[in-house]
Amino acid sequence: MDYKVQFKSYDAVANTTKVAIKQDFPYRVFEEILPTNRTTEDDAALVEAVLNIVRMELDTSGAVVAIKKELDKSVEANKDAIAKIQALTKDNEQKANQIQKIKEVAEWSVLARVTDVDHPLDPTVFKRGLELVDLGKVGATYPAQAIFAIEDPNHVEKFSEGKRVMIQVNQPFTYNGETLEQLASLEQNGKLAVWKWTEPKENTPQPAGELETQPVQ
Repeated sequence: MDYKVQFKSYDAVANTTKVAIKQDFPYRVFEEILPTNRTTEDDAALVEAVLNIVRMELDTSGAVVAIKKELDKSVEANKDAIAKIQALTKDNEQKANQIQKIKEVAEWSVLARVTDVDHPLDPTVFKRGLELVDLGKVGATYPAQAIFAIEDPNHVEKFSEGKRVMIQVNQPFTYNGETLEQLASLEQNGKLAVWKWTEPKENTPQPAGELETQPVQ
């Protein structure tokens, strides 16, 4: 029997390859669907794969082994694909963890500077700093000492300090979209702290002391 591949077509959605083989004398045509992408294989391998399926219909006892080999190829191909996906997933998780750690360091650096009332931040630096802190997520529960930011729509910027306010919770707290005024009432109960930019206090003039005198040479 001298079969040749008449056509082959890969279906990416089903992950199968349709292959048709033809023999001229006597004229026969067989068309079968093979698992995975087989379009890169040589014609002889594709002809044999199709004939194995045909043989199974004619000679079940002899074709089962051949068909099993084809299925094994599909299983191994799927195993390789799964292994690659798992490796990529693990790599992405490691990168996500690294990004999260860097983000946490950035947030706590902002916290340290914002809460340093003796050395208030420049307003534009304050604004950029709070942009590093995530806005509060409605329904999220924050553990003690966690921080998040909210927008204060009523605040009128004077020095490009932005409209964000930083919230630091002192105990587990579920944010339900409270306004700044509502959060301020919780601050009075010690449940959280509200940190917003305020204008630095002007230096108050010190009273003049006694004039220092020096003996005349």
